[in-house]
Amino acid sequence: MGTLRDFLYFSGNRALCYDPWIVTSVLVVDDQSVVRRNIRSLLAEQTGWLLSEAENGKVAVDLTRKNRPDIVVLDLVMPIMNGFEAAIEIRKIAPRTKIVFISSHYAPDQTSAVTRLFGADFVSKSEVGKELIPTINRLLDV
Repeated sequence: MGTLRDFLYFSGNRALCYDPWIVTSVLVVDDQSVVRRNIRSLLAEQTGWLLSEAENGKVAVDLTRKNRPDIVVLDLVMPIMNGFEAAIEIRKIAPRTKIVFISSHYAPDQTSAVTRLFGADFVSKSEVGKELIPTINRLLDV
């Protein structure tokens, strides 16, 4: 699977257009491989979404630097670099990237200040199957 850059057409350093089938790039970040796999399976149903994954915030920051995803689905509680720390770095690298925080440890009311700070949204892991795609579409203004 290529990076989003592989699907862009360039004139010098300026992207002219992109493959119309690749509409949105989504990076899924969670330390639990089964959670990443389940979210990818859910998102794979969306035609035109280029999916990638990372097992912690540090890898997510590296992939964001390389690929500039449109959306990052970011677990809050992870080893090495947690979701809050990763979001700070992602904002510096790619300020236009939208962030959806996910967690089974926090409720939406506990994360409201953080989501406002990052211009992000929050979906509880127990609601991912029902709420994640509508949340992503809302952030993309679809």
